[in-house]
Amino acid sequence: MNPFNVIKYLPHLLRKKIYEKYIIIESDDWGLERAPNVDCVSFIEKKFGKKNLTRWSYDTLETKEDLNYLYDLLESYKNKFESPPVITANFITHNIDYSNKEELKFLPISKGFSNKDEDVRELYKKGIEEKYIFPQLHGFSHYNIEDLKNYFKTEEANELFSWKFLTAKSTVRGNMSFLQGELGKNHVGKYFKRAAEEFERVFGFNSKTFIPPTYIYDFTLTDILKANNIGLVQSSNRLNPASEKNFLRPYFKKRKGLYWSVRNARLDPHPDYNFNHEQCLSTIQKMFEIKSPAIIDFHRVNFAGRFASDYRNKTLEELKKLFEGIHKKWPDVKFIHSQKFNDLLWQQEIR
Repeated sequence: MNPFNVIKYLPHLLRKKIYEKYIIIESDDWGLERAPNVDCVSFIEKKFGKKNLTRWSYDTLETKEDLNYLYDLLESYKNKFESPPVITANFITHNIDYSNKEELKFLPISKGFSNKDEDVRELYKKGIEEKYIFPQLHGFSHYNIEDLKNYFKTEEANELFSWKFLTAKSTVRGNMSFLQGELGKNHVGKYFKRAAEEFERVFGFNSKTFIPPTYIYDFTLTDILKANNIGLVQSSNRLNPASEKNFLRPYFKKRKGLYWSVRNARLDPHPDYNFNHEQCLSTIQKMFEIKSPAIIDFHRVNFAGRFASDYRNKTLEELKKLFEGIHKKWPDVKFIHSQKFNDLLWQQEIR
């Protein structure tokens, strides 16, 4: 074997083996406001060219309809599994405050959303009470705050701010890294602390796991995570370090005071990706064969249907087929959320 391949796969080779059949569904970007309305979408289509936009240009805060459709599907499987499906909903805690054009400010989700017509906080509460979702922390704003502050002063930003989609350019092909890296260069620790405090304020408990926005993470910030009650980092296999140092942490083991998890499966039936239920089922089987939990990447964009209801419906149909396939193949499987997985690892309950 090529020695470089050994190094590449070292975290996998040294990982903790887990013999129980666990499935974890991790979903990023909950609570994040992107495109606010159809008029804004029409504007950015003209400004940047429709062919240059990505699905992130049409991503938006979950609507009440989106959440009710998702909850109805999850409810239908409550009695089919001893430990039924639950979505780990990774939340952004602050959105850009569009009420003040003189200074870049942020609106915490405890105060509501810029789109007053879609205040979904009561539905978040319902989802938690019914055990459809379990919130975890995704970040403060999803963006590099210092870069965003500098951009805010530009003429282009002023125009996009007026349409309530300041970060629209970051969704355009060729600009996908623009403004990204909340936990990358120039990170200010106070923002993570504010995010952790806001999360507790909204949900009533501390998030014990965390996934850096767009997977960009400066590994020197580990102490900041620990100081704010984080015990596990999601998707460490996808993290992009801000430095050139190699990141070699064995999966599901503790290093530097944190456990490092992975995402090793995906449900994303968008035609640009084609990760459908058959492909996901095949991956789950491979994970179980190597004594690993199956941890599924299932982004919010897949079911945010304000501007893409057909795609939302297709995604939910694929999710239903996935649950049916899981029930047929592994009726004894246990669905757990990421914080439960963190607790199991720390309690050494997994062999």
